Amino acid sequence: MDEWFVTRVAQIGKKNRPSWRWWILAAVLLSFFIMLQLPAAWILARALPNNPYLDNVSGNIWRGQGDWHYQNVQGVVSWQVRPWMFLLLRLSADVDIKTGDTHLHGILTRSSKRLQVDELSGRIESDTLQALMPWQWPASPIIFKDIAFVQQDMKGFSSVQGELNWGGGLIGYPYEGHTERATLPPLRGVLNDDHDRLHLAMTNGQKERMGDLYLSTNSATQKDMMLDVQLTQRLLLNVAGYHGQAGLDTAVISTRQPLAALGAAQ
Repeated sequence: MDEWFVTRVAQIGKKNRPSWRWWILAAVLLSFFIMLQLPAAWILARALPNNPYLDNVSGNIWRGQGDWHYQNVQGVVSWQVRPWMFLLLRLSADVDIKTGDTHLHGILTRSSKRLQVDELSGRIESDTLQALMPWQWPASPIIFKDIAFVQQDMKGFSSVQGELNWGGGLIGYPYEGHTERATLPPLRGVLNDDHDRLHLAMTNGQKERMGDLYLSTNSATQKDMMLDVQLTQRLLLNVAGYHGQAGLDTAVISTRQPLAALGAAQ
């Protein structure tokens, strides 16, 4: 009887013993959570040793923050990783960007050939605009609301949505060696995708066309971003001293330049 009991217990224990697949899964999960605890500064130094935009990084891959700077603007960025996206072989995080009273927050997801932005909202204040583009800006901030898009290498933009709002006011900008001024009405911009380009359609309070902005990949380099701007007769009538003749919806001014040169050219 005792021998039979011992044999049965041994058989039950053998059946309940985890298989080798469970041991592998446990090892993978353990390695994953150990990786999330690695210092973010250590990872950044090895992944991007010549990174010009981010320093003073603290925290770990899971959650951390750092100081960022671009042209004449500097601030703080913080993040918290969404670990379940690793199952799809993507790096995704909730990201907060702050500088002064400017604050943007959203979800950034990156894979090998794809950048996705979701739920981007917040505001860019006039002092930040002044630092990026040294024009004379009114106190009205640009409000971001639920902006989302997908940018794929070699394919451009898709799944674009969201809107921007700006309260208008007096703008002073350089033109042919002197400063031009325009008193603009409140503007609303609706985002969509147009032939692989990110399109911002600007209208006034009466939903009348004021202009269009297009962001696209440079077809020559397949890397640099290009900005196309179209301004209508309706918008230009707000410029002091402008006396052009055209239909109100006509795009009187059309320009194209690298996005990176926008602030540097001022």
